[in-house]
Amino acid sequence: MLVPVDESALAGFQAVIREVSNVTTGTRWEIADAEDAGRRLVAEVAILCAYPVVPAMLDLIEQAIAAWDELAIHLIDAYHARRIDPEEISEPLVDAHRDLCERLDLDSEEIAARLERLLDRCHHDTVDPAVYSELLGDAADPVGRYSRR
Repeated sequence: MLVPVDESALAGFQAVIREVSNVTTGTRWEIADAEDAGRRLVAEVAILCAYPVVPAMLDLIEQAIAAWDELAIHLIDAYHARRIDPEEISEPLVDAHRDLCERLDLDSEEIAARLERLLDRCHHDTVDPAVYSELLGDAADPVGRYSRR
């Protein structure tokens, strides 16, 4: 059993997000750098999610998804040179977000609001709204309104 996540662990994860976000800002980087950064995010999210859940974790994972969305475009554009598909990173990140929403016992309105904000931040189809359909309730088309416009 892990002790509850503390501020230093959250700050450490925030630092990882910053590092990952900056992987393509220099003058010399390769597609492998973006792939490695994505793998690092997935590993760090898995570690973070092993702790007892706190609301701050959800905000950090949303930041991680947004950071990956910015990197994913490089893999999308370099489909001929990449070794992994962007979804190999996106799916575990979004699954972790969905699971945290469930573990925090958020109501469907809060989940819908978070999903909408996340979709507004992510422009490269990183987030599949269908993953959240079970959590969004019994609306006639709970996911349809979050589909890409």
